[in-house]
Amino acid sequence: MRLVFFVMSGLCLSAFAEDTLPTVLLDDGENTGYIHTYASEEMQAYFKRMFSNPVTTDAAVSAEYRVVLGTPACHPGISNAVAAGLVSLPQGTTADQGYSLKSADKTVYIAANADAGVLYGVYGFLESYGTYFQISGERLPEPQPFYIKPLDASSVPVFKYRGLLPWDNFLCGMSGYNLEDYQLLIDRAVRMKLNFLQFHFYPGIAFFTETVDGVRAAPACIGMPVDVFSTTGAAGEAAFGGEAIFGPRPYVEHMGDPAAQADAVQTMMRAVLDHAHGRAMKTCVGFELMHPAAGNVQWTDKPDGGQNCLDPLRPENIEISLQRYRSLVETYPQSDYYWMWQSEARGVLGRPVGREPGAAEMRAEYARWTPLDTHSGDIDYAYHFRDVVGRLLPEEQARIATGGWFVQHLFPGIHPDFPPGIRFASLNTYAPDQTLNGQLDYYQPARQGRPTWMIDWWEFDGEQWFPQWRATWQEQMYHKCVEYGVEAVTLLGWKLSGVEHNIRYLAEFSWNPALTADQFYGTYVQRLYGQDAAPLKDAYLAYDTGAIHTPPANAYDDRPMLLGAGWMPLGIPAFPGDAAALETPAWLHTAKRAGEIAAEQRAFLEKDREALATAGLVTPGLDTQGQHWAALLLNRLRMRSHYLEAMISLNDAYGLFQETALKAGVPEAARAIMPLLDQSVSLARQCIELYAKDIRNRSDLGVVAQMNVQVLQVLEKLRDTMSASVPVPVDTASQPQM
Repeated sequence: MRLVFFVMSGLCLSAFAEDTLPTVLLDDGENTGYIHTYASEEMQAYFKRMFSNPVTTDAAVSAEYRVVLGTPACHPGISNAVAAGLVSLPQGTTADQGYSLKSADKTVYIAANADAGVLYGVYGFLESYGTYFQISGERLPEPQPFYIKPLDASSVPVFKYRGLLPWDNFLCGMSGYNLEDYQLLIDRAVRMKLNFLQFHFYPGIAFFTETVDGVRAAPACIGMPVDVFSTTGAAGEAAFGGEAIFGPRPYVEHMGDPAAQADAVQTMMRAVLDHAHGRAMKTCVGFELMHPAAGNVQWTDKPDGGQNCLDPLRPENIEISLQRYRSLVETYPQSDYYWMWQSEARGVLGRPVGREPGAAEMRAEYARWTPLDTHSGDIDYAYHFRDVVGRLLPEEQARIATGGWFVQHLFPGIHPDFPPGIRFASLNTYAPDQTLNGQLDYYQPARQGRPTWMIDWWEFDGEQWFPQWRATWQEQMYHKCVEYGVEAVTLLGWKLSGVEHNIRYLAEFSWNPALTADQFYGTYVQRLYGQDAAPLKDAYLAYDTGAIHTPPANAYDDRPMLLGAGWMPLGIPAFPGDAAALETPAWLHTAKRAGEIAAEQRAFLEKDREALATAGLVTPGLDTQGQHWAALLLNRLRMRSHYLEAMISLNDAYGLFQETALKAGVPEAARAIMPLLDQSVSLARQCIELYAKDIRNRSDLGVVAQMNVQVLQVLEKLRDTMSASVPVPVDTASQPQM
């Protein structure tokens, strides 16, 4: 009875305390627009999670505190406050997206010129009271009684558009998403006040099946090199929650019927665009111009093994490209913009002039379009793009953009020759130092009134399964974009966990261009992990200012970028099968580089261990939410440590093979490396299993799927192949005596 009394007393006291807290009126005025409505709904939902006060939206109810949100046109309270000089509305070229926060007595005003600004103002208000949004989740303050904070600020973004370009090929990105995953991505991006969602569609992928001359292209896949993934028996299988085939639900449910797969996926993507518009986002979709998937295409004739692309000199190809554009618009009529990309590796890598009639003459005539002889193949793209968009109406041209892998070198040259409505967009190279070393200067047509879009990376797919840090580079790039007046800055990537900070930096810089990377990391670790996380700032900065890329896993790869390429299975050189093969230049290079790379990997592993030690010391002192986010960091660093150890074992195997083969022969060398290969497989499996223990979103499941196929299965095959080549020892004791 005594226990019951105390429990009931506690409940009564709790109820009494809530009842005595002053009521807060959330007043959204004469709200009629759907963006304003959503802003009001978000305010109500988060307010109830953050504050313990009773809340009302009925202005007739007596309330001690008021939060007033809206525009002068829809809320008399805002209009009166502006007229009285109490509230100043945002000004400038992006004032329609800006907002003002002002507290006075027992009222907080969230004022804006337009509904989008109201929405961003709500999120600005919530963050001023301790909420912290990021792309893979959020941190909320502990519930407390509402109070009036001193607020008097007006905010506008420096970029008209800022957003994301989820890429369309890997299961750890949008190729593995269901509709609810896209919706969550959009909602979280908008909470960080991002407002642009872009999509690029590779030829042959189910997202866009163009129709040319009445024939619709059939989709070849939705992901590559892993299309869909069978989870049975996989490392990390339990993380999939019984999902036997991992892939987007609309695609998996219609397997065996490519047309139905395409229809279902495209229906989903139209819903995605609609959802983005419902969150005040602009959208852009597009295809690769120089690589059609349908139609009677006339190709270039490139010598020396150069990849052929659509011949820009053939009039038939203009009609095909126009039909593809019309097909894109028909598929996604609600998109705000459409772009036509230079096809990957078709021109961008310095392809030679075609042997078709007029090719050399065309390149020579338009050489003024680029200062780079090594990228003169992009002239073909620019020439054809100009011919195609020249056939469009001005109102259509105003919705068209370029696109491609480092095509910004064309911008100053083509600017005078292209319709004024065309937007110039380009993806940077993945090495930010190259982008900063002159490449951003190509965006100067923005100063002459040309709308330009700069696309950078929130992660690089050469090491897409691991954490990456880029804010120091982003800071420098974004300042250049502000200087030139770039209209849009967006980020390209796949997975979401382990790279949240890169997306968050774009979001914050866009509203506070004075924000340095150093300042950002300081506030980031403080707000995400808690007050006791200051040492993590140094760990973040150490990664950010260190080597851009992790040492490669495959021993023959000299590029300073790869642990394991996202776009292909792990490349592993074959071991020699006989003594003669030991003397080939390729094998000698492999054996030499294996030792060098293993040393680089050991140094990187030590860096990860130092960060793990720092995080491990900090974590026990964090609150529950801080520990939740620290657990993610610890998991991803531990996972990479296992991966590095697996690759060190692999590279050590090459060195041991060479050493043993020279002393005792190739068969004995094969026997000697088996423990190292076994260890490499075991560590790779541990790596995946560990990652699978902390799944935060569908992208994380895609990482598990890809690593099974692109790493573990490759290592297992190598181990099994070498095991089969090891000669069976002869048991002399059982042999008959002569």
